[in-house]
Amino acid sequence: MGRGKSGFRISGIFLGSLMFYLSLNKIPKGMILFFLFLFFNTYSYALPSFSRQTDQPCSTCHLNFGELTYEGRKFKLMGYTMGKQVFPLSVMATASVTKINDTSSSLAPSITLAKNDQPIFEEANLFVAGKFTDNVGGYLKWTANLANTNPIYGSSGVQTGTKVGQDTYLDASEIRFSKESLIGAEKINWGVSVNNSPTVQDLWSTTPIYGFPYRNSSLQNAWGIGQFGPSSLIDGGLDSQVVGLSVYAMFDDSIYLELSNYFKGRPGWATLSTQSGATPVRSDNNPYWRLVWSKNEGENSFMIGSFGMTSHLLRDPLVSGSASGTYFDYGFDTQLQHITNTHSFSAQATVIYEDVNWGSRSVGRSHDSLNSNLVTLRSKLTYDYLRKYGLSIFEFSSRGTVDNLYWSFNPDQNVVTGACNQNNSLLTYCSSNGSPNTSGAGFEVYYDPIPYVHMVFQQTYYQTFLGGNAFVDNTSGLPRSASDNNLSYFYVTLLY
Repeated sequence: MGRGKSGFRISGIFLGSLMFYLSLNKIPKGMILFFLFLFFNTYSYALPSFSRQTDQPCSTCHLNFGELTYEGRKFKLMGYTMGKQVFPLSVMATASVTKINDTSSSLAPSITLAKNDQPIFEEANLFVAGKFTDNVGGYLKWTANLANTNPIYGSSGVQTGTKVGQDTYLDASEIRFSKESLIGAEKINWGVSVNNSPTVQDLWSTTPIYGFPYRNSSLQNAWGIGQFGPSSLIDGGLDSQVVGLSVYAMFDDSIYLELSNYFKGRPGWATLSTQSGATPVRSDNNPYWRLVWSKNEGENSFMIGSFGMTSHLLRDPLVSGSASGTYFDYGFDTQLQHITNTHSFSAQATVIYEDVNWGSRSVGRSHDSLNSNLVTLRSKLTYDYLRKYGLSIFEFSSRGTVDNLYWSFNPDQNVVTGACNQNNSLLTYCSSNGSPNTSGAGFEVYYDPIPYVHMVFQQTYYQTFLGGNAFVDNTSGLPRSASDNNLSYFYVTLLY
């Protein structure tokens, strides 16, 4: 169907704003023409494998790029096996621009915050995803990340910045066996999942791996602290580093229960490793659980759930050579959706509590005390019009134990422990008071001009960062204000 005049008018406004933003940021004309080509060439891209399999548009299973509808959750519950068997190959590519508000405190801004305010081809993905047999399906994702986390150190051993390079690995993936059975008059959907990232198998877009934002800047992660500040281990810390076996069941389309265990990766499993190297998991006993109650009635759905995991690490991922630690993460989440073909609304909230026992060896070296805790909270509201235009507003906070040995900036080059030491720290920023507390809010505007092109502008504002209104640049020792980290992120994702 063709678009009416109002559709062209809205599209023109968005396109004009996009071109203005690109020109202000000095994006090459070739990339601007590339975006224009994508915008107007509405018949150049075939359907991704799931759409080909089900003969349904992406909007059947997704409210927007990442959030699943009731139909999408059912498709995943049934092991990606609904529909016919097709060639299960899809590809995806993302180009982006990330702009941090102020870099004046950096020792060398072009090195410390590499590629800031520059267009990059951020990521490429290859998927083998869909129905393999009547009861077995999968979602396998290989990722080439062009913005990894590789610190640069000067001749004196002090961190001077972050190298932007390439990192190729098996991303969050799973293979499922699923079955539908009857016990009396009650329907039960049950199955088994083999996966490599805790929560990747979850049906709701409220748990970490596929929670909001459905994409954030890889450059921001490469610079040290993620978009929402310090986070729990379950929040992506074990992505592609473990192998999990999960058993799950959905009772009467309303109660979902899952029990899992995650095993440590073995040396030589290159497809399970990221640029950071060998997995820090030291035990084959890392249990995970999930419990959800959900209600679905026509255009409306509601869920409330909980999840948790105990993880045993050989070392802290942020501290090379650190002592072992035991992490206990548990969270609560809720989601409300009202979805139509015209006006759709969604609300989500997730809180995660993390308690860590660092081990006695860490006390006085990398940590002030034996135990610490962290509480993270995220929430968002989304409005979607015509399953094409959308606006989300979000807020976030991290609050945790004051730990000066771990979080505080330390200019002593002889100190090699703690997350903010000057010899092997992965962090670009450090606290001035030992606190990890971070909070802020933001918005995201998205537009899907054609079914397989997703365009997003995301803006993040910080109220506090690593302990308050001020923190420290780890490369120079100079102070920064929380608002210096305010971040603009624009990206375009293509699927085929």
